[in-house]
Amino acid sequence: MKFTTLIPTTRNDGSEVSEGEIQQILGMFWQRFEGATVEGKTEGFWVDGDQLYKDICLKVSVSCDSNRLAEAETLVKEIGKQLGQLAMFFEVQYFDGVRILKID
Repeated sequence: MKFTTLIPTTRNDGSEVSEGEIQQILGMFWQRFEGATVEGKTEGFWVDGDQLYKDICLKVSVSCDSNRLAEAETLVKEIGKQLGQLAMFFEVQYFDGVRILKID
């Protein structure tokens, strides 16, 4: 399977995520899954109730065995929690499709 997620470059309060923290987050992907592809920056919009969020994100893709789906979801949720997100985009190709993972 191949999963793709979007890593925000700013927090919900507008503060930037430092380059060091971005690199630490990217390292979490290649260390756990032995590889990752940063596909570049992307601009996106997300509506939650009456609130519109506009984000500049790094698009990150990882290919791995499909039996690691739960591990991939857990990692993306951990990153979302670290960055103070309400939810994280999570798309699984060749297995299950797009999901929006709510951050507890």
